[in-house]
Parts: sequence; structure tokens; C-alpha cells
Amino acid sequence: MFTLNVSGGAGFAARQLAPSKAAPLRILIVEDDEADAYLIKRLLVEHPRIEQVVRAVDGIEALDMLHVGVNPDLAFIDLKMPRMDGFRLVTEIANQRRPFPMVVLTSLTSISDTTRRSLRRADQILSKPENVIQMRTLIAKTIERIDN
Repeated sequence: MFTLNVSGGAGFAARQLAPSKAAPLRILIVEDDEADAYLIKRLLVEHPRIEQVVRAVDGIEALDMLHVGVNPDLAFIDLKMPRMDGFRLVTEIANQRRPFPMVVLTSLTSISDTTRRSLRRADQILSKPENVIQMRTLIAKTIERIDN
């Protein structure tokens, strides 16, 4: 697990995001792949709304974090992980008293209807972006959707 507190960053250009007076956001990343987690974290901390980023390496660690008081506003959840996968984690979070928006990221190039039905409680199911620009856009759009 890592926790990173940030005070906003300059990586997102002003033309991409208008300044917001909305509350800062706490983000949970649930990702077992170090490289993917690093990329997501780096791009999140660039966003001016992000105050804190925490990471769990699998669903069990994520639930443990939630039980000890980690209170995210949004989670990015990998689909395939050891011990507890994204399918089960999404269901567990959705059944909590205070669920929060969840974006499921998968390396699958196409997402079947069966997978979509299994993850119906997730707010969004997306193939992992292939580059930094796509991931940055995904983060901005997801945060914009939270605000609306």
C-alpha cells in the first residue's frame, strides 16, 4: 500500500480543466501491476482536484483499507488481480453503507456482455488506455462526471 498526499499539480493544462472550487478528491487505486499503478498514480497527482492517492495491490487489501477508515471519493480497480479480483471487489464495495464511484480497468481488448453484466455495479468499465494521453483524458472525464 502507498499513500501520496498532493496539493494539486500542473500537469493538466488550463485548457483541459477549468479551475474548480469543488472539494479535493481522495482516490483509491486497486492494481497489482506495478507499472500500471505507477502510471495511474503519476497522472492522478497531476490533476488539480486530487488531494490523496492510495493504492492496494488486490481486492483483499483494498477492503482492509476501507475497514480501517480509508474513505475514497473514487476508485480505479483492475479486473484481474490475485486473491480477490475486480469482479468480487466491485460487489463488496457496492454492498457497503457508503459506496463510491468505481472505474474498472481491464487489459481485455473487448469487453463482453457477460463481463459488463458481472460488473453492473461499477460506474464505468474501460479497457486500459494504451498511452498517457488517453489515460489523462480518462481521468479528467471521470472526475468531471463525478462533479455533475
